[in-house]
Amino acid sequence: MTKEVKMNNLFTQLRDSEPAFSEDQFLHSLNLALPPKRGISMALESAITLVASAIGCSLVYHYFPAAELLNQIPRQFTITPQVIASLGGVAAAISGLIYWKCEADLDF
Repeated sequence: MTKEVKMNNLFTQLRDSEPAFSEDQFLHSLNLALPPKRGISMALESAITLVASAIGCSLVYHYFPAAELLNQIPRQFTITPQVIASLGGVAAAISGLIYWKCEADLDF
C-alpha cells in the first residue's frame, strides 16, 4: 500500500460494503452450500451393533476360562453376627452421609 489508511475508516468502509449475516442466516446458508451427508439407517446401526456384540461375546468366550471362574464361586455362605453388625454400621454411615449432604445443600 502506498497510502496510509486509518484503521477505523477501513473498518467502517468494510462494514458498509459487506453484508452482515446473523448467526442463523450464516449457518443456514452454509448448510445449503454443503453437500448433504448420507445418513445411516436405524437397521444398519442395529446390524453393526449386533455384529460387534457377537464378535465381543465370541472373544470373551474363547479367552476367558468360564468353567474355572464358576468353580471359584462359593456354594454356601456363613453369616455371623459380626457380619450383620458390620453391614448395619455401613448402612447407617452411608445413610447419615446422604442425609448430611442433602441438608448441607439447602440454603435458607
